[in-house]
Amino acid sequence: MSKNNRKKVYRNGSNPEKNTAFGKVMISIIIIGIVILLFINFVLPVVKKKVANVAAQKTVEILSDNIEKISGENPEVAKMIESLSEEDKETVTRIISDHMDAGTVTEVMEYVKDGDKDALIDYAQENLSPSEVSELLNIYGKYAE
Repeated sequence: MSKNNRKKVYRNGSNPEKNTAFGKVMISIIIIGIVILLFINFVLPVVKKKVANVAAQKTVEILSDNIEKISGENPEVAKMIESLSEEDKETVTRIISDHMDAGTVTEVMEYVKDGDKDALIDYAQENLSPSEVSELLNIYGKYAE
């Protein structure tokens, strides 16, 4: 082997084709995996929070639209719900979105449809924090007078 051929072999190595199809596929899989992990860890929680917030707003709107069912025989409740300020609606929406999933929404809406106030109170005591309960009681105190 001549000196020039030895230099060519040394520079090229034993496998002159470094960028094989297998290597390209592996790098592509690694990049896709990193993108998926970033999506799961950063984007998905933001999307879930926004969806929960929109769902909570819709729940408050549904409650406002169904005042007659919720208030039952008590017109004071209907008047109180109609007179909620935007700030108080946002507080209620935030509390609802913090505790919202498909099961709880179904459960609470059944209590509302049935007019089961005791079950709603029990649910609030079991699932809401003391600060959230006090916020709801403050809102109730504003409009109960």
